[in-house]
Amino acid sequence: VWEYYQITQDTGFLRDDGAEMFIELARFWAGISKKDPETGRYEIAGVMGPDEFHEKYPGAETGGIKDNSYTNIMVAWLLRTTAEVLDLIGADARQRVAAKTGLRDDEGAAWADIAARLNLRVSSDGILEQFDGYFGLEELDWDAYRQKYGAIGRMDRLLKAEGKSPDDYKVAKQPDALMPFYVLPNHELREILSSLGHEAGPDLLAKNFAYYLPRTSHGSTLSRLVHAHLANRAGQPEVSWDLYCQALRSDYADTQGGTTKEGIHTGVMAGTVLLALTSYAGLDTSGPTVRLTPSLPAGWRTMRFNIGFRDRRYHFVVTPETVE
Repeated sequence: VWEYYQITQDTGFLRDDGAEMFIELARFWAGISKKDPETGRYEIAGVMGPDEFHEKYPGAETGGIKDNSYTNIMVAWLLRTTAEVLDLIGADARQRVAAKTGLRDDEGAAWADIAARLNLRVSSDGILEQFDGYFGLEELDWDAYRQKYGAIGRMDRLLKAEGKSPDDYKVAKQPDALMPFYVLPNHELREILSSLGHEAGPDLLAKNFAYYLPRTSHGSTLSRLVHAHLANRAGQPEVSWDLYCQALRSDYADTQGGTTKEGIHTGVMAGTVLLALTSYAGLDTSGPTVRLTPSLPAGWRTMRFNIGFRDRRYHFVVTPETVE
């Protein structure tokens, strides 16, 4: 909803549909945020992060984990952005959507309080803890599993076949703690971290990327795509290119060993095109103007593409030396 508005400036959509969606999403997440009386921080329990391998804590009978970094960061973003949306649509539309949804005046204040006090666990050297308790999990012998099985994308199934559980290990199917770096502009992520009491150093992404990439099995075709984008941003173009090529080959080479015949991975197909634009051409449409910071892969001579942005058409030609 927000990206659509950013690109189109369609305030009519925000007034008629978007604001209501934001309100109900904010209500849901505010409703499961619980304040710890001792710390004054809000916690969100009983969730599963983007990783999908960690279903519960080791030995627990109930499902879900607590204070997933991606979840809490995005909830903070959601609650902050909901207030911005309600300001954008104007007083008349705000009254209409408030009447339709039963929005109370005190809800906005409660959302602001939660957004500023959500619990986020960050190590002393700046690593976002995937969720509360993640750092205490066991390390996995990745080399031994690669030697034994070859393909280890679905590490959860391999561990369960051996009578073990991925809940016990620092292992992820796909990016989780790294996802905020992918979905949020850098300045916005830093603002949220700062508002939650964590000042981000200049190497925040590089540190987290170096920590989590070796602990990820890439059990989803989208995993390498996200990591390719982040590797490029972290100043590792060779790693980015290698991961990008693997994402491109997902269906062509049936890299998951038999899934392509059940249906092609259209998400990763679209994602490889989007990555070429947003990472290699450096296209950024999150602000009031289109911005480009190109970082073309070695050997790319020319990139040409067109976009629509706020009632204008842009036609770009990007080379290693020039942008037209």
